[in-house]
Amino acid sequence: MYRTLERLGERKSIVLDQFQRWISQQSLVDPTQFVDFSSSYFEGTKCPLGELGYSRDNQPGKLQIAFGISVGLNNIPTMLTIQKGNVQDKKHMQMLIRLCSSVLPEGSLLVFDCGGNTQDNKRRIRDLKFHYLTLKAKKKGPYRNEITIYHARKESQVSFVSGNRVYSCVKYRDGEEVRYIFFCDDLACDQLTKKARKLEKDLEKGKVLTKKVERGKDLGQYIAPEGWIIARGHLQKIIGDIPNPYVTGLEGFFVLESTIDDDPENILNAYKNRDRAEKFIRDLKEGAELRPIRHWSKHAVIGHVLIVFLTKVLVSLTQLFCKDPVVKNLKVLKNYLTNLTLTIIYPSFGYPVKIISNFSPEIRPILGDFIKRYGSLEAPNHW
Repeated sequence: MYRTLERLGERKSIVLDQFQRWISQQSLVDPTQFVDFSSSYFEGTKCPLGELGYSRDNQPGKLQIAFGISVGLNNIPTMLTIQKGNVQDKKHMQMLIRLCSSVLPEGSLLVFDCGGNTQDNKRRIRDLKFHYLTLKAKKKGPYRNEITIYHARKESQVSFVSGNRVYSCVKYRDGEEVRYIFFCDDLACDQLTKKARKLEKDLEKGKVLTKKVERGKDLGQYIAPEGWIIARGHLQKIIGDIPNPYVTGLEGFFVLESTIDDDPENILNAYKNRDRAEKFIRDLKEGAELRPIRHWSKHAVIGHVLIVFLTKVLVSLTQLFCKDPVVKNLKVLKNYLTNLTLTIIYPSFGYPVKIISNFSPEIRPILGDFIKRYGSLEAPNHW
């Protein structure tokens, strides 16, 4: 198996090129693509691709690899990139953009979050004659400028309902780019509630530290080359209630940037569909068991990621062509399939009876009548 993974990893470029040609010939390439990046960690330290980086698996102390995917509106992926674990999204985005020209038609739309949003990446996309839709990074200075524009153009605000929430939007053009400034009151309330809870937790921790300070006890000790660093505290009292330091005034606001001038509701719905890429990555990790990785050589790791990716492609193709699939989560679907059991009953008279046990209606749209060749789905009424 390891030799097979090694060979597959060595021929990764050839395999992906043939895959992209095939989906192009079958007209499976959707002009709207959702780009996302993730990571998978190693149980070991010997892989040359493994590096410490931002872990999406909550394993910051373990080596990892980073990978990027692009999924169409039809849930069929078109691209896969594999990089070292310390590669940032903005740099990883450059490598994925290079693959776009070989498979995507002119005028396609790339949807991605603020991790890949840089001026250089947006320029590269436009040079390939593609469009983009991305989230503006939530930094205080730039966002306060956008909020000022939002309040100054109240007469041009547009309101609509999406997902049981009311949004208001102001859009304006900045060069060839159109910016959509959204505000949602429900979203602001949710964010303020979370920040209030965070402040409450900090205040509870502060009560314990306050008692230590009042008693003159040390808050902590840290070792240094010259000796020990003793941390001692001083209580600075204030008049009135303590303001929440986590509240920035940006709550409820977010800005989308795009080269497409469209209705704000359509733009927001297009960006919300980005969860297709997130669900695809979740299926890779949980359903196809991409994590943790237990291979050490470079090509074996690449082959492992590639074979998991192609497995998910087959599942996506099956769900695309079957009518109304009830189960779309790969982990749940795998549980239904692994629970299928072929039961053979040998009565004292007659012939053996084959029955498919644990057959769930949720997998009928995918398997159809194919499973009946192995046995009956119901027990006979009489022997």
